[in-house]
Amino acid sequence: MELLLLVLLLALRLAGSEVLKITFWIEPVQRTEFENDIAVVLKELDALRLDVKVADTTLTLTRSEDGLDMQRFCEILSSAGTSAVIDLTYSHWEEGYNLVRSLGIGYVRLERILRPFLDMFGDFMRQKRANNVAMVFMNARDAGEAMQQMLVGYAFRTLILDASQTDPGQNFLNRIRSLRPAPSYIALFARAAAMNGIFEKVQKAGLFQRPLEWHFVFLDTRDRVFKYRRQAELCTRFTLSPRAICRSMPMPELYCGSGFTMQRAMLLNVLRSLINAAQVSPVYPIAIYQDCNATASYTEVGDPLEKDDYNWLDMVHWSNFLAYATPLPQIQDKSQSPVPGLSFAVNISVGYYSSEHEAKTDLAAWSSVGEMRLLNETISPARRFFRIGTAESIPWSYMRREERTGELMRDRSGSPIWEGYCIDFMIRLSQKLNFEFEIVAPEVGHMGEMNERGEWDGVVGDLVRGETDFAVAALKMYSEREEVIDFLPPYYEQTGISIAIRKPVRRTSLFKFMTVLRVEVWLSIVAALVGTAIMIWFMDKYSPYSSRNNRQAYPYACRDFTLRESFWFALTSFTPQGGGEAPKAISGRMLVAAYWLFVVLMLATFTANLAAFLTVERMQTPVQSLEQLARQSRINYTVVKDSDTHQYFMNMKFAEDTLYRMWKELALNASKDFKKFRIWDYPIKEQYGHILLAINSSQPVADAKEGFANVDAHENADYAFIHDSAEIKYEITRNCNLTEVGEVFAEQPYAVAVQQGSHLGDELSYAILELQKDRFFEELKAKYWNQSNLRNCPLSEDQEGITLESLGGVFIATLFGLVLAMMTLGMEVLYYKKKQNTLEITQVRPVDELSASGGDSSTAPPTATSNTKQAWHIPVPEADEKPAKVSPPPSFETATFRGKKLPARITLGDGKFKPRQGLYSRRILGTSDTQSGYME
Repeated sequence: MELLLLVLLLALRLAGSEVLKITFWIEPVQRTEFENDIAVVLKELDALRLDVKVADTTLTLTRSEDGLDMQRFCEILSSAGTSAVIDLTYSHWEEGYNLVRSLGIGYVRLERILRPFLDMFGDFMRQKRANNVAMVFMNARDAGEAMQQMLVGYAFRTLILDASQTDPGQNFLNRIRSLRPAPSYIALFARAAAMNGIFEKVQKAGLFQRPLEWHFVFLDTRDRVFKYRRQAELCTRFTLSPRAICRSMPMPELYCGSGFTMQRAMLLNVLRSLINAAQVSPVYPIAIYQDCNATASYTEVGDPLEKDDYNWLDMVHWSNFLAYATPLPQIQDKSQSPVPGLSFAVNISVGYYSSEHEAKTDLAAWSSVGEMRLLNETISPARRFFRIGTAESIPWSYMRREERTGELMRDRSGSPIWEGYCIDFMIRLSQKLNFEFEIVAPEVGHMGEMNERGEWDGVVGDLVRGETDFAVAALKMYSEREEVIDFLPPYYEQTGISIAIRKPVRRTSLFKFMTVLRVEVWLSIVAALVGTAIMIWFMDKYSPYSSRNNRQAYPYACRDFTLRESFWFALTSFTPQGGGEAPKAISGRMLVAAYWLFVVLMLATFTANLAAFLTVERMQTPVQSLEQLARQSRINYTVVKDSDTHQYFMNMKFAEDTLYRMWKELALNASKDFKKFRIWDYPIKEQYGHILLAINSSQPVADAKEGFANVDAHENADYAFIHDSAEIKYEITRNCNLTEVGEVFAEQPYAVAVQQGSHLGDELSYAILELQKDRFFEELKAKYWNQSNLRNCPLSEDQEGITLESLGGVFIATLFGLVLAMMTLGMEVLYYKKKQNTLEITQVRPVDELSASGGDSSTAPPTATSNTKQAWHIPVPEADEKPAKVSPPPSFETATFRGKKLPARITLGDGKFKPRQGLYSRRILGTSDTQSGYME
């Protein structure tokens, strides 16, 4: 075998061509692409017709512990020999490297192809202060190189994804979508042709939503082939300058063709440099053979290998395209190579398309042999993105719906539109802390409850599982929740549970004032009035001392108490002006006095009862507290099923049962102090058990909307809804029919929640405290609990006073009396005219006229008609007769009147009454007052 190889080498030299034997060390993941690239490179070298030919062998390292790699390498050394080893592996193979150095074989290490791109991207992410980054690579080889780069470490959390994976569980789209927390930045590493396919998948999956978070790293110089430049114009792009790369290569016509890749360019440059070194070397680099089972090594001509042979790699001059990379930081394991690796020396430009300038704007420039140089000092981190958990709870956070149909309203992307107190709070937080957010509603549950397996659902469950970064919702601080999440300072004052009930719709009646007294009382009053009127008529008619039967005692005109006048007196006695002139008889006056006492008492009773009735009716409320609600049976009440309120009553019933059981055991087991437990009543009220029983009998509602609708439907205020006090107050501002009764109980605050130990806790807490100082939460409270909305509600009776509907009967009675009076007036006029037409009039001739005419009774007045009869009721005396002596009234015959001496200021005159000037009194018709005149 060795003789055959010797003959072959001698034949090659005689033919005028030297052979340079190169052994490549590669990783299994590099094999497919490397074989394609080395075949292309060797073909291009053959086309140059150089004097030195390259014979390659490839060793794929398996890194197994059974020494298989060393065995295969020894087979290569013993059969084919090698002049140099080019190491493309990701980690250092110490055993093979020691053997190569001991044999004096040339060793060249090539850095990972992606290292310049990864170093550059890491520097750029540090400039942007990134936290979570997802890096997507076009194939498994690039992903493997990135995994090796992670051994050095990044200043941010990194997720390496392979875009060529077809397994649904390993699909990069699903991984990015389910990544929690969501990555701050996403980078695609691919050649331009492959970048198109990857971006198409991203767009179809709906992941491309925030362009500033996406970065496109082109691994070749053909970035112009990327056909989605318009869609990704705001994304950051990392590109290579093809002109600069081709200028740095010795043969640009070969390197910058259509099949240009960075690995092919590196292999071509390295092999070309080795060939040039071999041609100029004083001693041709001969192949070295080694039998691993023997102790001696020899050259390809069969000479024993001497340790001081010339190292031909010292004559290598690398092109401008190649340069030794900066050594990586030392790590603890032995994967770090002691020999610096070659890498390509290129400049990578970082920029994006500015729609404002309609041109590409450079952000930075990075050199593989230097550091990143910022070209735009305004470079700043992209806005962070958070997934914020919340759940529907009016008015905290709710989806906008059509008022008529109730259908959800969506934005252009198809997502529901959220509104509410918490949504405004999120927006203000995003502006203050400079982040973007996505609202995430729980798929199962509401705020969060723990099941029998100890798993949480709702908002709390999403936060525990990492589906959301933090939660802003109507989330109450419970001790069991604090065991799995962290609460921040409350953003809303203490809230609790209260009772909502409908304002009772009072039945309006025009004759409501009549309802003050019962029907039997009104009938008794009417009977008393009728009976009193009849008795007054009866007593005035038959009493010998009445004005009717005693004319001598009452010579002046007195009220005649007929049956009609008696009824009028009894009726008008209820009025403030009184009934008028009272009967003269003592018996009648005693009856009237008793009747007046009855009237006074009835009027006072009616007035007091009317005022109390109207006042109490306006102040009447069905219940005033939870205790009153529990003690009554007329009003049904309920809660939202499985809500915090429902759980509260179940917990309170459990506490009552537990305390009762403990008290019972304590009382029954007491041996010495049994007298202390001798009580008649259980010392703890058992009201929550009754409340929960009533709630279950009324059937808990599905949601708060249904509960408020049920309350509004019961106009008699016989249905109550026990719910969160803040939501009840909000509903009252929107529904004028509802009211809140009782005091708030079971108070607890609302607070923002984060994952346990989250780095966002301190930042959010500080922001919340600043917003409290700025009175931001007071503005939100005034916005969603707008008391000015109540001004649009109609005023209730306790606000506007007694309405016309309540006292309209009074005006109707007055109007009825007016109409009846007008009808009576018409009847009186008609009756009077009819009586005037049929009445026979008798004219009476005055005495003076009779004396002047000489007693001629035949003389008639000039206005007498044919139907007028002359009736002179005063007889005319004859001429020889003397006029009868008419004596004056008895009261004026003497200076005494009824046995009493007249006062000195009264004198007797000619019998004619003449009132004294300035001294008179009126006689009021129908009253007991009399008119008396002073005679001169």
